[in-house]
Amino acid sequence: MTTPSNKAQDFAAPAGFGLLLRLKLTLLRNRVTQLVNESPLRLLLVFVFVATIWMALYAIFDNAFVFMRRFEQSAIAIPYVFHIFFMAMTFLLAFSTAVLVYGSLFSRAEPSFLLATPQSPRNIVIIMYLEALFFASWSLLLLGLPLMFAIGHAQGLGWGFYLTFTVAFLGFVPIPGALGLIAALVVAMWLPRLAKRTLFYTGGVAVVLVVVWWARLWAVSASSSNEWLHGFMAEFEYLKGALLPSTWVASAIQKTLEGESGDAMFYLGVTLSTSVFLSWAAVNIVGSRLLTAFGRAHAAPNRTQARSGWASHRLTELAFFYLPQKMRMLILKDVRDFLRDPMQWSQLAILFGLMGLYLAYLPRVRPDGFNVPWQALICFLNYGAITLILSTFTSRFVFPMMSLEGKQMWLVGLWPLQRERVMWAKFLYALTVTSFAALTVTILAIRALELPLVLAFVQASGTFATCIGLCGLAVGLGARMPSYHETNTGRISSGLGGTVNLIASVGLVTLSVGMFGGVCYLGASRQRLDSFGWIGMALFAAIIMLGVGAAVISMRVGIRCFRKQQF
Repeated sequence: MTTPSNKAQDFAAPAGFGLLLRLKLTLLRNRVTQLVNESPLRLLLVFVFVATIWMALYAIFDNAFVFMRRFEQSAIAIPYVFHIFFMAMTFLLAFSTAVLVYGSLFSRAEPSFLLATPQSPRNIVIIMYLEALFFASWSLLLLGLPLMFAIGHAQGLGWGFYLTFTVAFLGFVPIPGALGLIAALVVAMWLPRLAKRTLFYTGGVAVVLVVVWWARLWAVSASSSNEWLHGFMAEFEYLKGALLPSTWVASAIQKTLEGESGDAMFYLGVTLSTSVFLSWAAVNIVGSRLLTAFGRAHAAPNRTQARSGWASHRLTELAFFYLPQKMRMLILKDVRDFLRDPMQWSQLAILFGLMGLYLAYLPRVRPDGFNVPWQALICFLNYGAITLILSTFTSRFVFPMMSLEGKQMWLVGLWPLQRERVMWAKFLYALTVTSFAALTVTILAIRALELPLVLAFVQASGTFATCIGLCGLAVGLGARMPSYHETNTGRISSGLGGTVNLIASVGLVTLSVGMFGGVCYLGASRQRLDSFGWIGMALFAAIIMLGVGAAVISMRVGIRCFRKQQF
């Protein structure tokens, strides 16, 4: 017979890490099952997108490495590819892991429930840390696998290289992840109400440093290509520091390429041991202070609320100066929602940050560098990558905007604005945010390739027209096929309306990229990118009409439905 004291002891016993792991795996399985049952077409499109991106990246990397092997400097340049790649991933993974871990441990309702159970805080930190690593490492996975296969194919390597690359790949991920975990604890302990401002200032300083360094890089000039290459590589010497984890991973891969398996195993051992130690240390540090950090994150007085509200108000006034005051006040709510949701601005920053980083490292055109066909090809690929990123962002975050107004429509309805003006305000807000990010990266691409003025104008105008079309589709279809009773943006975007919007966005991007590819092909066939003939001008006009036409039609359909909607 079980006594009451024994029951109390059984209840007080820690459930263990295995229970949390099974819970997360069950939730993941249920989510996948839900996606398969509710929107199998969307899931199929995701797989098609990922496969297409992988194949495109593999083709780019493979051609690049085959091209580089023609030159004597390839033995010097190829190792820097690994250093640059893993250094970039260090910052990106640390940033994304910090954002995800902070949201998982200090912003959601789940940790409040788990901390009230007999579960150990350390186990809670471990499970949230693993979850953040899983979701944050997608960018490394997306870029790493095509890079691995392209190098293996170009160099004719065996299975040993792929095994080494995979182990180095997996062993490297927890290193920046542990740094991100510590950063999330620091923000929760000492900067719970200054997180956005701290990230903003840190990001601003990083941008300034990158711009200064980039200006120095482009200032390097020499009459000889060999002298220029040596000057270019000298700017990257700091990436080969012996204490940097990116150096260990890059050295392991490079030693495998050179056939020095013993040295490769040494660097792999250093990477794996450092990864295990940093993860263990970070988990124990955060676990021992989780309760205190959680309390500070939720109980700290909001001393910056008035100042942050003033900042968002000024930002809205400056960014949307061309709109009437009433529409700016409505947009102010969306601006504050955007700034308060790390998933939105962090995803936009990471996606376009990858593009910007790639463009920052794109070699400048030299006499023996990229010829006209290569310029046209890279310009076409840049345009496709930017528009695909735009379609991903608008489908995930812009489409749910109208649905999220469902429960607050009684308040929006009291605003002295007609319903169609509310929709146009949503459209202009989304267009301003997406076009600013897309055109910034597009200008970097134009500058990196030194494109002629005509092709630069075509690329920038086509990107802006695609922004118009994607935002119009997302807002218009969001009003035509809404989910007013749903508050989760992920479920809204994965529903029937989100799937229709995704298909329409993909169709728009496919047609736009195809026509822009025709413009680039005409320029490459003529061996000049400043003239495309009447066919090229017709394709350019079609790109503009496609984007504007899709937006106008979608917005008209959405406005007609939104006017008749009963709330």
